Amino acid sequence: MGKHTLTDYFRYVDKRIADQREEGMTSFKISVAGQIIEQRFTLKAHAESVMKYMVGILADENAEPDAVFYYWTEDIKVYEPPQASSETAVWQSKDETGYIRVTPGYGMVGVDYTRNTYYFCREPKSNPESMLYGHAMIVAFGQWAKHNGLMLLHSACVGVDGKGVLLSARGGGGKSTLAVSCLLGGFDFVADDYVLVNSEGPLKALPLYRTVSLNQDMSALLKPGMDIVRVDHDRNDKLMLDASGYSYANELPVNAIICPRVSDIGEPEIRKTSPGPVLVKLIDSTASQLGVFRDPEPYRIMSRRLIGIPVYEILLSRDLEKNREALRKFISEEL
Repeated sequence: MGKHTLTDYFRYVDKRIADQREEGMTSFKISVAGQIIEQRFTLKAHAESVMKYMVGILADENAEPDAVFYYWTEDIKVYEPPQASSETAVWQSKDETGYIRVTPGYGMVGVDYTRNTYYFCREPKSNPESMLYGHAMIVAFGQWAKHNGLMLLHSACVGVDGKGVLLSARGGGGKSTLAVSCLLGGFDFVADDYVLVNSEGPLKALPLYRTVSLNQDMSALLKPGMDIVRVDHDRNDKLMLDASGYSYANELPVNAIICPRVSDIGEPEIRKTSPGPVLVKLIDSTASQLGVFRDPEPYRIMSRRLIGIPVYEILLSRDLEKNREALRKFISEEL
């Protein structure tokens, strides 16, 4: 594709979507970082499931959207250009007007800058959970954030007295458990899994949605009446919960990055650590979630943004309350 052709290409995409759903799309609007985003789905089941996932930030249905997201399923081969061979692992193109990335067996992600319109097409044979419960949303939001002065990170964020920390660890590292324990313990809370940060100026974290995930054994700690959005059977039956009744922060300055590590020590310990390995894990995990792990540009952008932020590790005990209170004391007294 040559210069200034992607906007015309997305007109073709719009027509295909319209042909799939002649009676129209199922849609709803959300408020994120001061913008109104309309999400449109060809399948009503997808819309209803993602709407539950976006609990807490639903916007007035009559509000004028700043951006529009489309989600649908289709054989993505129709979005490959004639010159793309069957052996092509990833095909992508970009210019001033837009961006498109097609990954066989996965899906198509696109953005039309001229209309602030974002696209995510998933292969029908792919895991439907990814479309229904958020990952498609994350991929699209990663593109949206990039072009709206924000950055999406695969990280949790909690805080005390207006001072926040990013919690960064790979799956099973204790990140989400520690974050949810902090939520239930009265911390300021931004996210337990994905967080938005500003691209310039002092680093600040913003929430993307108001649901949290937690293990079944933590359910006894919940406030009465918390709504279970769903049970995630693909992730050890984790509960997805509407936690909008807790102390959510609309914005928190980020004073440090803390990497939780599961251990058998009796008392939790927080200590300064080398930033390199922690940042590499955070950036690599984010790139993998956003489907841009083959593109060096996001790595450079995230590296520049996070370098210089103090990095610590917390060795976790088996006592959730001790871990939480150790973190509370550290944030209050050391940052």
